[in-house]
Amino acid sequence: MGEKELPVGWISTSLKNVVITKKGKKPKMLSDIEFENSVPYLDIKALEKNEIRQYADVESSNLLEARDIAILWDGARSGWVSKGKAGAIGSTLVALKPILVNTNYIFYFLKSKFDLLNTNTRGSGIPHVDPAVLWNLEFLLPPLAEQNRIVEKLDKLFASIEIVKAKLDIIPQLVKNFRQAVLSQAVKGNLTEKWREGRCELDDWKQYNFNDLVLNKARNGFSPKAVDYITEVKSLTLAATTSGKFNPKYVKYLDIKKPDKNSHLWLKKGDILIQRANSLEYVGTAVIYNGEDDDFIYPDLMMKIQVNELILNEFLLYNLSSPSIKQYFKDVASGTSGNMPKINQGTISAIQINLPSLDEQFEIISRVNSLLAKVDVIEEKYQILKVQLGSLPQVILGKAFRGELVKQDFNDGLAENLLREIERLKQSVKK
Repeated sequence: MGEKELPVGWISTSLKNVVITKKGKKPKMLSDIEFENSVPYLDIKALEKNEIRQYADVESSNLLEARDIAILWDGARSGWVSKGKAGAIGSTLVALKPILVNTNYIFYFLKSKFDLLNTNTRGSGIPHVDPAVLWNLEFLLPPLAEQNRIVEKLDKLFASIEIVKAKLDIIPQLVKNFRQAVLSQAVKGNLTEKWREGRCELDDWKQYNFNDLVLNKARNGFSPKAVDYITEVKSLTLAATTSGKFNPKYVKYLDIKKPDKNSHLWLKKGDILIQRANSLEYVGTAVIYNGEDDDFIYPDLMMKIQVNELILNEFLLYNLSSPSIKQYFKDVASGTSGNMPKINQGTISAIQINLPSLDEQFEIISRVNSLLAKVDVIEEKYQILKVQLGSLPQVILGKAFRGELVKQDFNDGLAENLLREIERLKQSVKK
């Protein structure tokens, strides 16, 4: 940005000209408990989550003050910035002390530069902030009074964003609860209570053993080592079904002899796949395969079933995905510490299914699909809002540092006078 484009009263300088810096270091004494003449040791957890885990001796520490700013110097999140706290600054951090500049103005400025700093690091192993990039950042300096107004406005806007985020964050759980409630009511017959009037009774529902509703008992897939080149045998990965919907993009290639065309490993449209191993949240997750016949085989961590003429595959899927059966999977899943919880064919065979007529199954499926389609729309809108809200801070910060966020007051004076005073003070500190 050229000087002629600057807002009235502003001046362009470099970040290095308005701050004094101090690198964090490992103190001589670190303890998990407070001791005499100790201060909190400020690592990223202490700054980000207010979790003080260690204390350091004052004498050998570089100290951070509450009016300072801390920037993460090393690691994957290098360039991340935090408002200061009183304590010993950690070895992966650098303290910035503003000179006659509103601390939070510089804090917000550095937040606006995170992507630039994080993607322009140096170091072949652990990435580090590149000093040449950081200290030479163009820093647009307004008069102090205008800085204060900008910070006040940013504080209000960012607080509002956090409130909206908190409200948005509850939507996924509400969506999940709604889906589970729909499935629970569906398999109990509550969704079709009025539909049954004059047609049949709930007593007409019959209980079946799981194996009486499938053509063959559940069978595991096959998981030889995958290869990193294209072959004629494609296998799904576990991620292809973890969401509860079949996703064909999660695939691996196998360099094996192509299974016989009649092999149970080949998937047919309408097959139900059940995850037999995963975290407790996902173990037992079931989906209907809706890809092409014989396009994929399935892995050992899944079981496959095919329904018989008594039950529709979607109705069985709704049962397997209902809260009661999902909880059953969690309760009976086995696994040693460090291994994924697992279920097996016996787990599946022990399930009891309450089954209505095929006509009522069709009606239940229609109503469930209609309700779930509505909540799918809500979820899609949530994802769009989440992305928009995530980009909003940078839009706001961009306006702030172009001088477009608050009204200017010509009584604020000129930033060039402020910069001269900053330079004078910085020189006196160096002496």
